[in-house]
Amino acid sequence: MTKTALMLARLAGALTLAIGAAHAFGVAGLLQIHMITGTVLVLALWALVFTGYRAAPKLAMLGFTWGLLLPAFGIFQLRLLPGDYHWTMQLLHLLIGLGAMAQAERLGGAIKRREAAAA
Repeated sequence: MTKTALMLARLAGALTLAIGAAHAFGVAGLLQIHMITGTVLVLALWALVFTGYRAAPKLAMLGFTWGLLLPAFGIFQLRLLPGDYHWTMQLLHLLIGLGAMAQAERLGGAIKRREAAAA
C-alpha cells in the first residue's frame, strides 16, 4: 500500500506540475486535467497520511492539513490578487503543490523506517 501510494503521489505530482506549467504558459484545455491529477496527488498523500499516522503522527497531521490547503488554494487563487500581480498567487500555488509532494516523500520515508525497525 505504501509503495503504491508513494509512486502514485510521485506520478500525479509530476504530471500536475507539467500540466500546470503548460496551462500557465497558455496551452488551452488543460485546467480540468490539472485538477484531476492534483486530486489524485492529494488522495495519494492522504493514503500515506492514514498509513503513516503511527510512524509519524505530527507529520501525518501536517500532511492531512496540507492536503486540504492545496485544492482550496487552487480553487480560490483566481480570486486572489487579480491583475498584474496574480503571478504571485500562481507561484504560491506551485510552492504549496511542491510542499504536498515533499510531505508525501517524508511520510513514505517515515513509514519505511518504521517498517524496517519492526522487522
